Amino acid sequence: MTGIAWELLIGLGIFLYGMSRLEAGLRDISNVSLKRWLMQFTSTPVSSASFGVAITTLLQSSSMVSLLVLAFASAGIIPLYNGIGVLLGANVGTTATGWLVATIGFKLDLEGMAIPLFGLGCLSQILLTRASRAHAFGKLVLGLGLLLYGLSLMKTSVSGLPASWDVSLLHGHPALVYLLVGILVTAIIQSSSATMMLTLTALHAQLIGLPEAAALVIGADIGTTSTTVLGSLTGSAIKKRLALAHLVFNLTVDIAAFVLLLPLLPQLLAMLTITDPLYSLVAFHSSFNLLGLLCFLPFLKPFSRWISRWFTEAEQQRSVIENMPTDVPEAALSAMKSQVRMLWLYALANNLKHFRLTSAQVLPEGVSETALHGAVQDADGSWKDRYELIKDREDELLRFALRLQQQPLGEDQAQLMTGLLEMTRALVYTSKTLKDIHKNLSRLRDSSNPAAAELFRLQRQFHRDFYTQLLSLMLEQHGLDYLREETDALLQTNDRHHHAMDARVYASAAPADQRELVDDNDTQLSTQLNVNREIHHANKSLLKSLTIWFGLQPLQPGLANAPQLSGQLR
Repeated sequence: MTGIAWELLIGLGIFLYGMSRLEAGLRDISNVSLKRWLMQFTSTPVSSASFGVAITTLLQSSSMVSLLVLAFASAGIIPLYNGIGVLLGANVGTTATGWLVATIGFKLDLEGMAIPLFGLGCLSQILLTRASRAHAFGKLVLGLGLLLYGLSLMKTSVSGLPASWDVSLLHGHPALVYLLVGILVTAIIQSSSATMMLTLTALHAQLIGLPEAAALVIGADIGTTSTTVLGSLTGSAIKKRLALAHLVFNLTVDIAAFVLLLPLLPQLLAMLTITDPLYSLVAFHSSFNLLGLLCFLPFLKPFSRWISRWFTEAEQQRSVIENMPTDVPEAALSAMKSQVRMLWLYALANNLKHFRLTSAQVLPEGVSETALHGAVQDADGSWKDRYELIKDREDELLRFALRLQQQPLGEDQAQLMTGLLEMTRALVYTSKTLKDIHKNLSRLRDSSNPAAAELFRLQRQFHRDFYTQLLSLMLEQHGLDYLREETDALLQTNDRHHHAMDARVYASAAPADQRELVDDNDTQLSTQLNVNREIHHANKSLLKSLTIWFGLQPLQPGLANAPQLSGQLR
């Protein structure tokens, strides 16, 4: 009896490891295509659910699909309700594992199939280049071989159990007990597919009957939600909402299946004309999940709106980047890009305060605040508070980049991340430069010296037009060639303005015999020239950030237009 338990445990361990290798191989082979499909084919609730069914059926890796959904939803690439649709569809697609194993696993010589696959997979991992596609395919073959071999061990281990153990001890327990066992086992091993394999193995060995097996797989469906729930405990609000949607859907569907369909199981199988117990179990599993999806699908948007009411904390953008996973670099870079774009708007809002300008005064003509989802609003709080916020954002982005560097990045991805960090540094520099001369600007504005006050007025007037042009380049749709040409033109405009302001300072300097009559340090040439110089450098740095931003767009065309986040200049 102990030997049987050990063999069953060893078989389960090999099966689970084989599944992880299979998923890793699929991830290496299809990650880029899968991410592209995920962004393209989730535009509606129906298409997102269909995509979830199809891709999970094809890849047999609901955990991989769920990981990408959480990552892209957290990055704002797909809406909440579409992410929910993919998760619900994946719930149906993963039932194909049972059909595959029932057809192949118990009808063919598993060990005869597993050993060649296992050998070929091992050779590929040793002989082939790690970064090659063939190496990834070999990893998939190795995983499939391990999976089949582990299933073979489980099947063999329990085949002799009825002869050595009184199987009747299992009978007589209510279906609720089997439901709870299914929940517990799946929550422990974190794999509903593995629970299905164990259940099919026990059913094949006649250790349990079909009704008990059906109760177990219903419990496995509930238990599999523990993975997403645990993964969302320290995540962002949208991850918690997706986990809640997964839990509510599974609980609703599985409780309905347990209460309504399980008692009618013989009649349902008679209608489907299925007599084989293995096929009966997988058909029941697929049927109640499919029925649940079809019932939920018409109400997916209202359901998503209800889900969105939960975890509605006043979540700062800090938590978005801090809790963003980095194991899907495309989604992580999209989130980072969105945050840097928002940082640019923060920096510009801070600059407005130094010149006593409001966002309404610099908003480009034809661009409404409503259309921008609140991206351009008057900044609340003092410029000091906003400068500290900008510094905090820089620290968060640097920490995020360090985490992201631990992932295998392509050349374009590494270049994009480096560019975003360079842009971040440029934005912090422009903010710090104006911070350092804020007192001088205030004194110029309030100076009793007409020339000093006029200097501030001219700087304010120039920056009203200057920032309007910058916002137009950042917020409106333009071609990349136009954007680069306009940025170069603004650099020249900034240089000419700097020279003009310096010339004005020299021209309006008070005669030496009158300087002692004016008790105002800001009439000094050095102070005014220093203000002009620092403003010139701040503007150059802000323009440099735009140049970097426009240069990064071709590196990630699928994510070039990062989603806007509301309230960016609040």
